Amino acid sequence: MVCLNDIKYDILLKDATPKECEDLIMDICDEVYYVKAGYKIRDIALVGSEQIPAGIRNNSIVFRFIKPCTGLFVLEIKDALDEIEKLRNNKENIRKK
Repeated sequence: MVCLNDIKYDILLKDATPKECEDLIMDICDEVYYVKAGYKIRDIALVGSEQIPAGIRNNSIVFRFIKPCTGLFVLEIKDALDEIEKLRNNKENIRKK
């Protein structure tokens, strides 16, 4: 089982509301997709509503993440071309931007 702490990431926003996370992702990303709860990025399942925003910024993937007992974060994983390709090719993901 993969732990978030095993992955190199940057925190772009913390202690945020779902709307604040979504707004940031929409503002800084060139492409934005909405994924279903359970969608995995680097084998880490995203939790939350049915529509979780995940975006592409250059070679990075930017997404909302919930840490139990801590709250909502927006995280960025750089050099994530594998995850970008997976995000673009998954027919269940809804592209918003």
